[in-house]
Amino acid sequence: MSDDQIRPDQKPALHLRQKSWRSTFESFGIVNFRWFLGALCSDYASMNIQMFIRGWLVFEITDSYEKLGWMTAAGGVVGLFCAPLGGVLADRVRQKKHVLQFGSSANACVTLGMAYFIIVDALSFYHLLTAAVLQGIIMNIMMPSRQALTKDVVGLDLLTNAIGLSTSGMNTSRLLLPGLAGGLLSALGGGYGNIDPAKWVYILITVFYLVSVLLLFKVMVSDRAETAMSKETLLSQISDGFAYVLRTPVILMLLGCNFVIVFFSMAYFMLLPGFVKDVLDGGPDRLGLMISVSGVGSLLCSLIIANLPNRHRARVLLNGSLLVGLSLLLFSLSTNYWLSLFLLFITGFGQAARMSISNVLIQTYVGDSYRGRVMSIYMLEMSILSISVYPVSVLADYVGPQWAVGASAICLIIFVSSLFAVPVYRDLH
Repeated sequence: MSDDQIRPDQKPALHLRQKSWRSTFESFGIVNFRWFLGALCSDYASMNIQMFIRGWLVFEITDSYEKLGWMTAAGGVVGLFCAPLGGVLADRVRQKKHVLQFGSSANACVTLGMAYFIIVDALSFYHLLTAAVLQGIIMNIMMPSRQALTKDVVGLDLLTNAIGLSTSGMNTSRLLLPGLAGGLLSALGGGYGNIDPAKWVYILITVFYLVSVLLLFKVMVSDRAETAMSKETLLSQISDGFAYVLRTPVILMLLGCNFVIVFFSMAYFMLLPGFVKDVLDGGPDRLGLMISVSGVGSLLCSLIIANLPNRHRARVLLNGSLLVGLSLLLFSLSTNYWLSLFLLFITGFGQAARMSISNVLIQTYVGDSYRGRVMSIYMLEMSILSISVYPVSVLADYVGPQWAVGASAICLIIFVSSLFAVPVYRDLH
């Protein structure tokens, strides 16, 4: 039986592997992984600061939840076309790290351009929207290669540990940097119509992208050997990736359930800049702190995930998703900033479990020859979700962000509770 036809019950060695707390940082024993994680953390720093500053700027300029929805949907639309191309690229390029280096360099050019528009006092919503489109293209081309490269660096047996540590790096960035960026904006007089200090934030983002490019030069992975796939047409490679998902029930189930879970759990983050300003009466410093505190919960959970044995992982995913739903429901009811801060700490904890384990499960059961294309479909889901969440932003403009977040949380709780009653999903390792 070929690698792309492996069934869950045929990987007992992965399921039974025991771990101790001493092995939480096991992947650090691989020099390549240390350089790779450094590059990822620098890229994550750029991403987390950018999510904060872009959302803040849009709401500061437009005062519209719908415009926040436009920003999210814009990146999603281009992802519909670029994610499949990114998957094919990941499966056929000789060095995946070159894709990441090119993408980070392009992102640095975009963020430097945004700093320029702020410096000359010409920044508009449409500049921000254009940047979202360009970086949506770049991200969707990069991400399949990034996900697939993790397995190339550490191997399948350490994949849970490596993804847990990578997620820890992302959440450490989210813990430290949005709060610092928000504090910097506030200290320089940002907010209430003054966006000039945001230029320094964009310059900082550019530096982080360039550091990521440099660190990837130290990641040494063998060139991919030329395969028959290199002679296939682009369209046939893309269609073959979708066909593989359709004929592999476990992958189809994981992708389908992940789509629904992420849809109901991501709306709050898109609405957060307006939620903090309108419901919690906070400025950029409080928005940055709120994003950072959710990163504390995510970091704690990520370290736990890195230490987990390779078993009962679907149950961990479901429990984390249920925790997200319950904490978001309470968050939607709160008008107290400090209580809301604590609830987002809990949300961050659950989100880390969902994000890490969904990635690990998919990569565990996918065949190597389809890894990049399946991860591109995973990214394609995110693009569809970015578009489909737009009505939530419109709803928030009409009924308020609390109702929009609360309704999404209730739907998430109902769906995850129903999955607990499906053994073929619940018992996946």
